[in-house]
Amino acid sequence: MSYWLIAASAAAAAAGDAGPAAEGQSERKLDEEIVVSGERSSFKTDVVQVGAFRNQSILDTPATIAVISRSLLDAQGAAGLEEALRNTPGVTQQATSPTTSNNFVSRGVLMNARTNYRLNGALQIINLSPVPIENKQRVELLKGVSALYYGIATPSGIVNVVAKRAGDRPVTNVYVNGDAEGSVGAGVDVGRKFGPDRQFGVRLNGYASHVETPIDGINGHRYLASGAFDWQATDRLSLKLDVEHYRRATDEPGGISLSAFQLLGDVIPNPRNRYAPVNAPYRTWSTNVLGRADYVLGRDWSVRVEGGLATSRRQRSRADFSFTNAASVTAGAGRITGNYTPDQSYRNEYARAEIAGRLDTFGIRHELLIGAARNRQVQDDQHQRNYASTANTPATQQNIYNPRPIDFDALNFTSVRTLPGSVNIDTGFYVLDTAHIGEKLLLIGGVRRVLYDTENRDGSGRTRMTAWTPTGGVVFKPAPKSSLYFTYIEGLESAGTAPDGTVNQGSIMPPVVSRQIEAGARVEVLGALASLAYFNIDRGLSYTDIPTNTFVTNGRARHEGVEAAVQGNLTRTVSVALSGQYLRAVQEQTGSALQDGRRVDNTPRWSGSAFVEYRPPILPDFGINAGMYYTGMRYADARNLYVMPGFTTYSVGANYKLRLADDRAVTLRVNGDNITNERYWSTGGTVFYVGLARQVRFSASMDF
Repeated sequence: MSYWLIAASAAAAAAGDAGPAAEGQSERKLDEEIVVSGERSSFKTDVVQVGAFRNQSILDTPATIAVISRSLLDAQGAAGLEEALRNTPGVTQQATSPTTSNNFVSRGVLMNARTNYRLNGALQIINLSPVPIENKQRVELLKGVSALYYGIATPSGIVNVVAKRAGDRPVTNVYVNGDAEGSVGAGVDVGRKFGPDRQFGVRLNGYASHVETPIDGINGHRYLASGAFDWQATDRLSLKLDVEHYRRATDEPGGISLSAFQLLGDVIPNPRNRYAPVNAPYRTWSTNVLGRADYVLGRDWSVRVEGGLATSRRQRSRADFSFTNAASVTAGAGRITGNYTPDQSYRNEYARAEIAGRLDTFGIRHELLIGAARNRQVQDDQHQRNYASTANTPATQQNIYNPRPIDFDALNFTSVRTLPGSVNIDTGFYVLDTAHIGEKLLLIGGVRRVLYDTENRDGSGRTRMTAWTPTGGVVFKPAPKSSLYFTYIEGLESAGTAPDGTVNQGSIMPPVVSRQIEAGARVEVLGALASLAYFNIDRGLSYTDIPTNTFVTNGRARHEGVEAAVQGNLTRTVSVALSGQYLRAVQEQTGSALQDGRRVDNTPRWSGSAFVEYRPPILPDFGINAGMYYTGMRYADARNLYVMPGFTTYSVGANYKLRLADDRAVTLRVNGDNITNERYWSTGGTVFYVGLARQVRFSASMDF
């Protein structure tokens, strides 16, 4: 979204004043790193760290932003991005099982798995392998268009995961966790600063677990190893390096095709059912490497250079259930259809260089950011083996109500389809000026020159595009703890990749133009931050055309809505994370009377969440919490013929910290999600998955 403003104060954060520069600090610390021993943690955060914002005050950030702090993640017993992002309204999932990967939709717009996820506000990581959060300090979601700083990305927003780093206090933590399904894991988190001037910092994380899921027979394992390294080489030069590798291996549970969804009507199958064959693999391997150097040129100017590489491999077998015919719905008889892709390989190469500084003219302080960035995305050729489902293939016969075990090796793979790889190169040159007029007013203006080149690796389907994407905005601070803002931004977005199950699956759609306006307000109340925002996004429309089962780009979509949130400590004993969204997402200019004026598929009109934690005054080391997460009714198709009903899930939890001698402590946690065992559709799109059944997770950690 308005990540360009992020850039604005990055100039101040990176350049600093004489004090920070003299001390060799090139940026402000995160609020979560500034910890006083014995001080109670909070769900509220004061700074953000995404894109050019780089530890900017959230009050000065002209964008809708949700920051899910480590305190909130721990209180909820969050195991991944799905549990983290449920705290933000209007986030749904599409076309993938929640046990294998997350395909998020925000404000009714799909987040591209290869452009909309970032590590430390920089490297494009690939969200085809579930992103671990054990080594993350926080998760941030900036919603909307993000053109100036991030280039090509859908206007749903940027999910930024921030790595844990060595702080002023040593960290030594070991933990075990598991759940009622039989999962069990263990991890270690160690952080230290050392050297004569404590100029070196190291934060190491490792985790391994056996994974069980609420779906029958779907289990496996996952691993994580990571390191965050810091070196204050001189008073002016600082270096950072982040390395992480994670693996996950489970089976594919199998989805429900659109044709079967249509025939089911109001029936939602048992969430524990597995339709895919036994041992149908879903395996992922991911490695991310990001390096960065900051050099303070003087009192008001600094240079930043960073680069990285994200790689991901995936082995996947799809299996989609469909009924034999309409008459077989009552008995549940049907078949599975799918494919097996033994090796999907993806690579993102990232580089950025920028200079930030301050210039004073006629009493106005200009914070300038000038930079260049390049992202090169490579997808290798994929050889997909398909299996058919006919009356003569009993190995594919399945029952939606009483699934039977199917032998994966017994499937008859009848054809091989080669999906050509692709290379996408997004190069951008940008400039941003944030003008401080007095202490209350900020004016922002900037522009990016976009150079975009994409082609299939077989030489077909080449697209070259250039564009100017301007941005502008204003922030007014009527009081020190409040702000009002208005922004306008244009951007280019990838129209997406044709999803699995469509005729042209894997095809990359050409970029389309997005435009967004947003107006909002923030105010600190007690120990919490309250925010309210209006947004209006006009973008190219992509959807699956049902009659042809083809993913197309056609017409425009207007996503208009209001979001509100309150997050932080209301009293010394009560912490809250409250949010809600009203969204009106409508199709326009499609040329079809059956679609124009109808709602964009998979967009709930209303959504919201509420999470509250209470710590009794007489027992401050004990906490109990409860949450409610609501997603309104969604349409499953562009013509609004098929409905996914709204649903609400509830969570409860408790935690207790047992303090030991020598500053050691043991923290015990238990959390239950979907405690009422609500049946609901978790994802929409061309393939449907039922939401997970009741889960109970537990953990024990010890600080040394």
